[in-house]
Amino acid sequence: MNRGYLLAISLFAVLAFSVVSPAFAAQLNWDAKTPENAQTPKFIFQRTAFIDYPEGGSIADALRGQDVTIDATADSTTPGVDDLINKMNDNLRELKSSAHVTGLSIEYHASLTGRGDNASVDYRIILIPTFDGYLIKPYSDGSPALFDVLWRGIKINGPVTITTDQGPIEINQPLSFYKAKFPNVASQITGEAESVMTAPLLDASGLGGLAISNWHSLTDPTGIIAETSKYGFSGDRVAVSSFTMGESSFREGQIKEKEAEATFTTDKAYHIRTVESGDSGNFFLAGYASPDKLGGVEVIGVSPSASKTAAQTSSGSFPIFIIYGMAGMAAAGAVGFFMWSNKKAKKDSEHIQTGIDPKYLRGVDTSDASGGYKTNRGEAELATGDTSYSQHESVYQRGSLPAGYKPEEPKEEPKPSSNRGSMPKDWKPSS
Repeated sequence: MNRGYLLAISLFAVLAFSVVSPAFAAQLNWDAKTPENAQTPKFIFQRTAFIDYPEGGSIADALRGQDVTIDATADSTTPGVDDLINKMNDNLRELKSSAHVTGLSIEYHASLTGRGDNASVDYRIILIPTFDGYLIKPYSDGSPALFDVLWRGIKINGPVTITTDQGPIEINQPLSFYKAKFPNVASQITGEAESVMTAPLLDASGLGGLAISNWHSLTDPTGIIAETSKYGFSGDRVAVSSFTMGESSFREGQIKEKEAEATFTTDKAYHIRTVESGDSGNFFLAGYASPDKLGGVEVIGVSPSASKTAAQTSSGSFPIFIIYGMAGMAAAGAVGFFMWSNKKAKKDSEHIQTGIDPKYLRGVDTSDASGGYKTNRGEAELATGDTSYSQHESVYQRGSLPAGYKPEEPKEEPKPSSNRGSMPKDWKPSS
């Protein structure tokens, strides 16, 4: 299998996976580089629920060929949203977070596709709360700014009903979609299957379950961030630090898909299965950030300048000389590689056939005139002239010719039989 074929397969795989939308679980993006953006982190909750009915039955008859969607938006003025804000703040107090929610916007989407032997519903909720209290204290000389990050693991149990122009919509339990659109199907989903279909969609506990110190971290010292005076920073040139979770590593552990399944029987046997990808999160903060603990509570400390004795990386703080030592080892390895490569190239050159030096060759025509035209064709032969073979014996031996080879004597080129070319037989040039 050649490299071109492998490359084509790789490109096809990339395109294929970019088109297929996976069922992610909780995703969080928090851009805290400026206070204005830090107030509104963005949560996305996604899940896909399948009902398999390979043997047919009443549920198959109800769902096969169906294509039904519910879309709704809401904000703090929507009836029912205040109740959700209260539940979120209750959960934040349980998490011992100093943050609290003052506002909220919601986008809800649920879409059912009925196929021949199964039906699936894709759920997506975009939740953008407005937070206050996430900044525990601003930066002061010699003391970093402290950010609360416990709110990232928020989870809401039980039903959450909002009233939009479409009427009341319950958004936190997957089974509610069937209750609203296919009540006869919902009434048959009981027992363990009902528990699977009422597991809350608004669940970011996986993000809170992994300590920030185990997230990947990186600092870009070239950042230019304005409006950081609220954090206690001065000037407009502040580094940007990032924390990411969700790519699986030895430190994070393996981030697996979350699946739940159950079987229930009414007129036929049916199988329920829900699928979510692993949780993922991204934090961006202005300054040099480092995980810390305040009274046993997890926080992120941020300063406008880096520590003079240590560098912050994903594994924590360690002395600068270790970084320099690692860089020196890499440089030594590169020098060793180039020395080995140069030596190998010289060794290989001894086995390369170079042929006869072009300065010992001359070009000779191999075609004669054709009518009034001449085709310039030729070949190269050893330029011996009137000298003997012995004078050039070393040239032959160095090249690719046999040691006993002698060139033939050059033949006298035939003279043209006429200088008339293609003129008529009786033609004579004018005087």
